[in-house]
Amino acid sequence: MRKILVAFAMLAFLVDCLGARAQTSSPDRVSVTERLWIASKIYASVQLYFAHWQAVPDLDLDSLYKHYLDQIAHSDDRQAFDLASLEFLAAFKNGHTEFYDAWLRDNYGQPLGFSLTKVDSQWVVTSSQIKDLPLGEVVEAIDDIAFEQFFEQKRKYISESSERAQMFSLFYSSHLFPESFVLHMKDGRTVHIDRKGQQLLPAPSVHWEARMLTTDVAYVRIPSFEDPENETKAVEFLKTHAKISAVIFDVRGNGGGSTPSNLLRALMDRPYRDWTQASTLNIGLFAAYDHLSDAVSPDQFDERTRGYFDAFKEYFRWPQFVARGVLVKPENPIFTGKVLVLADSGCASACEDFVMPVKFSHRGTILGDMTYGSSGQPFLYKFDNGMGFRVGAKRLLLPDGSEFEGVGIAPDVLIQPSIGDIQKGVDVVLNRAMVMAGLSGG
Repeated sequence: MRKILVAFAMLAFLVDCLGARAQTSSPDRVSVTERLWIASKIYASVQLYFAHWQAVPDLDLDSLYKHYLDQIAHSDDRQAFDLASLEFLAAFKNGHTEFYDAWLRDNYGQPLGFSLTKVDSQWVVTSSQIKDLPLGEVVEAIDDIAFEQFFEQKRKYISESSERAQMFSLFYSSHLFPESFVLHMKDGRTVHIDRKGQQLLPAPSVHWEARMLTTDVAYVRIPSFEDPENETKAVEFLKTHAKISAVIFDVRGNGGGSTPSNLLRALMDRPYRDWTQASTLNIGLFAAYDHLSDAVSPDQFDERTRGYFDAFKEYFRWPQFVARGVLVKPENPIFTGKVLVLADSGCASACEDFVMPVKFSHRGTILGDMTYGSSGQPFLYKFDNGMGFRVGAKRLLLPDGSEFEGVGIAPDVLIQPSIGDIQKGVDVVLNRAMVMAGLSGG
């Protein structure tokens, strides 16, 4: 009888330590069972599917997971759980490995109404729906914190492969901002932001567009490959204007979608090498050897045997299957004239699938800035409570074997607008492309 009582006492103690409470219907609470189930599923999935260990060679997964469990064990607060989960997956530094929760977006994701870009080491307004926040203005602080410091505090929650991508994604992560805050401008002004109560100006229209700049040069704006109709309309436009001399494709800010294979077939008039692809190989024997030398005493192995197991730890810890990109041959292209592509750090995923063949086959010229630097097929999982996550299961390399993830695709012509260009609304990238297309003076 005493053993039974002791067992019940121990169980009660463990439940109390984990912060478990009676199941509640409140949507802003997550039960201990749900928290542990979600955390364990993420932990197991990362080990099985994650293909980007090279980017985080010093990551101690078990220590990271223990820290994650310690964060989530003692409170059923949903926002706190979400932030801890965001932080856990952001540590893998991969744009296709992240946690999400529709509840967090609905309750804390009210729009900011603006975005900033770092130009000449200053945070500059590059989009705004707020009357008192014009383009080109410099923001120095948010409330009483320098904006650079604010970014450093929040980046641990942002799952991206590079600092540049984290800066870009910060303004799509409005749940990381206070509901109400004050921006301190370089010119001494202050701008109050109330995300729940502010009246925003209409957002500038960003839509598919195709127009003739002259009788021989066209401009095609593709804001996304998420909607298949955008690609279809671009191909139809090329069919109608197949004999003109040049087309300028503007894919700045195109966050991807589905690879535009039909558009590539319509443009590519020469062979090109596709992406080299890599994915994790989960080999039980390699994993066993990796941990064997940690599980036994040093004096149980002679120097030769220990060196053998150390080699496994060094070279076979995260083995991968690597397939070189296939050689893609042209298939009766529709348009064979000059191609100019405008790209920037907002061009990601499927957008980079479009930019890469054009650049590396020398089919056209890429102008603007480095692309986002993240692509690949993620493993996706959804829970019943509106939460979910994805794990980047494919690592891409450029056709020349160089790194792509966290790097991006470099333009042939680097053009970065100055603060003055932004203030004046001058599109220096498009102007340069128009000159290269033969339109003197842009």
